[in-house]
Amino acid sequence: MGSDRAKFCELCEQSIKPRGWVTHQKACEKNSQKQAQDQRIADSIRQRKGLLPHSAKPLAFILYADKTKLSSFGTAKGYPVVARLANLPTHIRNSQGMGGGYIVGWLPVVLQSNFKATVWHKSFERILSSLAAKSKTGQWLECLDVVQRWFFPLILILSSDFEEQSTMALTRGVRALWPCPVCLVPHDKLSDMLHCYPRRTSRDLQAILETTRERETAEEREEVLKEYGLRDVLNSFSTVSSTDVHRALSWDKLHFHSGGLWSDHLWVELQKYINGLRREKTSQVDKSYQSFSHWRDQKHPNQVMNTSFTDNSTHEDISKMIVYATHNILTEADCPLGYLLLHCVRLYLELDMYASLKVHTTETISSGQHTHLAFAALLRQYINKTVKSDKNWNFLKLHMGSHIFDDVEAKGATRNYNTKLNEKMHGSLKDSYLLHTNFCDVAEQILRINTWQVAADHIRHRLFEFNDHQRQLDEEDLLEEEDFPATVVERPVSTSNSFHVKLGSKQPPLTFDAIQTAHQADQAFINFHVKLNDFLNVLLPSLSIPLPEGKCIHLRGTDEITEHCFIRINYESMVDWRQRTDYLRSNPHFFGSPRFDCVFIRLTENKVILGRLIFCFECLVGNNTFPLALVHPFDVPTGLHTQKDKDLNLFRVRARPRAQAQFFPVRSFIRGAFLIADGPSDYLVVDTADTDMFLRIKMMHLEAGHIVRV
Repeated sequence: MGSDRAKFCELCEQSIKPRGWVTHQKACEKNSQKQAQDQRIADSIRQRKGLLPHSAKPLAFILYADKTKLSSFGTAKGYPVVARLANLPTHIRNSQGMGGGYIVGWLPVVLQSNFKATVWHKSFERILSSLAAKSKTGQWLECLDVVQRWFFPLILILSSDFEEQSTMALTRGVRALWPCPVCLVPHDKLSDMLHCYPRRTSRDLQAILETTRERETAEEREEVLKEYGLRDVLNSFSTVSSTDVHRALSWDKLHFHSGGLWSDHLWVELQKYINGLRREKTSQVDKSYQSFSHWRDQKHPNQVMNTSFTDNSTHEDISKMIVYATHNILTEADCPLGYLLLHCVRLYLELDMYASLKVHTTETISSGQHTHLAFAALLRQYINKTVKSDKNWNFLKLHMGSHIFDDVEAKGATRNYNTKLNEKMHGSLKDSYLLHTNFCDVAEQILRINTWQVAADHIRHRLFEFNDHQRQLDEEDLLEEEDFPATVVERPVSTSNSFHVKLGSKQPPLTFDAIQTAHQADQAFINFHVKLNDFLNVLLPSLSIPLPEGKCIHLRGTDEITEHCFIRINYESMVDWRQRTDYLRSNPHFFGSPRFDCVFIRLTENKVILGRLIFCFECLVGNNTFPLALVHPFDVPTGLHTQKDKDLNLFRVRARPRAQAQFFPVRSFIRGAFLIADGPSDYLVVDTADTDMFLRIKMMHLEAGHIVRV
């Protein structure tokens, strides 16, 4: 009887029956890690709560400010300020519409740098004026649970580019003696990422300014301010209690990585080495990009070597593929320094992957920190070897990477403060400027239109809520009127489409003879229906499905199957354990070109291989329809891990002869895979395609016995 006792789960504080204990424990552990990101923001908010009166609740805001070009030629500019509420869950806070970001202010664009900081903070002080008084006394508000709460507003996160960060922190920019708005790194030590420097605080800033103001002459005050790299201006954020501007400033992936370290430095240096080789090597890079398969949510540039100016998102997509396009060009033998720089780029991409994770655990933060140290050490080695070059690596956006995981530990994943999220709102502002203004004094006109849009969105949201409520009431009434018994329909695991995998793009039925005739030049289709008979005779007993009439399956050449050219795979992401979807093609004429995507295939609980789709189809056996696929497996041993593959952390797979193509049930597919050819039978897995792919390949490196760097 003792074994039937319920067990107590400390994570969710519930009693669980022994039969479901293992499953529940795994699910609970995943759920607790999934909440880690929001928990870090909650911890930051709780730290501020210690500064508030008892029973008071902090109301934490995330503010974004950045200039944008309203006109095509950039003559008209806007300067919106966007606010989000950090207390809300991430999926609501980072959405568009109800609970998401709202434009709460519009700053003037000042051209003269002498007055820029003064005008900026005076203007921002007016935007914060509604919060400033309430941050000291608080305000009682009734929440949706009809409970009155005493809220104290504060600024938790500031999201912006470096120019705005310098203005917010009242530092003197890149030419200051202490240019970083977050820490006290000397101006000549910005390339030293292996050393940690003291953090700035608003209290220290105020003490310095008070000491400076005691000096008698303006010249003396200016000299002291220059020494600390500060400006003597009243900081608008000091009017909001429990707010430290230096703690609120956050690392920005869009401007500091894709639009900074990569686009202006690493990419420029790589282009220099590639252009220094023969002309055919330069054109080979563009040809490589042209030959790469298309991947969802990723741009596919055909020419990159002549690309000097483009948007930051395109630069990000170029960087993801650069190692795979140049690893055979910038070799250690032909270009040692270029190869070393490519090694640095690979580490930069790994660091970018860790910084892009939507949910962090202790393990991912630790791995990310080790990757940053490895990148810093290798880049220092490259800098020392190119000391005679005219390239200056002492720039601030390189140094700002030192704060990535400090911000992650303090404020959660970088998507909480990535400017890319807020820059998406610039599109509607540009449309309003172009379509609804007279191009004079546009700020007031654009903000008026934005107010109308917010009101319309609120009305639409309420109507949708009302419709959902009415639909729910109608369904409840229907259930009360019809008193029917519940029925359970048992579906064999083999039948047709499931939630995990769904076939689409259905083609007309074809006989086996017609299929073999159409693919007679393809060795994968030799004895197609004979191999399928052998496969089904093994598959069905392994799934405890009886063979039709107890006899072996014997499909004939005149029997028909139905081809499908599309597969949708729902899978659980290894990053945040939420459902993600891949759309894969097995189509000989996809927009005029053949496209046969690759997949991860689970053979056993502990073994996963990769392969390329050849032919997807449904086959009727008895009364059951089986969704199957003919796949070219990439599971031949690749031998020793070469030094280049180790340096660039490449995961290589090798294809079987095409005649050894195999059948698989589509339910064994885990998700899509992005592979590029590297020789007649070798392929490289592009683990930088997305963060889930990155974590899966890291695990496969470990299972293959490869030495993982971090």
